[in-house]
Amino acid sequence: MPSTASSRSRAALALAGAAALLAACAGGTPWGATPQHIPVLPPLPRLEQVPAHIEAGTTAGAQRIAERVRAALAAQPRLAQAGLRVQGLEGGVMVVEGTVASPDDRALALATARQVAGVRDVVDRMAGP
Repeated sequence: MPSTASSRSRAALALAGAAALLAACAGGTPWGATPQHIPVLPPLPRLEQVPAHIEAGTTAGAQRIAERVRAALAAQPRLAQAGLRVQGLEGGVMVVEGTVASPDDRALALATARQVAGVRDVVDRMAGP
């Protein structure tokens, strides 16, 4: 069993070592990350401001472009009731599915989808005349 004197001397040495370490830090951490030395990073861009050609290269970006295509199709009075579905793929490729009433509606749907920013290609999987 260790003596009380040796336990006290070990505790005193540990305390002295901790005090020396804290004194060497000079108010920060051992690696120098004090509030005065933390670099300020520029703010991240808002997703609404990311250019469409960059956005199309990701799955999340393709889904955002697909949402914009859906909104553009719904804004067309002749296509609003058609129930067209849009699937966004990486690279700005949009797949338009559903049933249209006429060839003119098909052409309108394809033209509307192609006009949305970020769309590079539209795949026509619509049924109907």
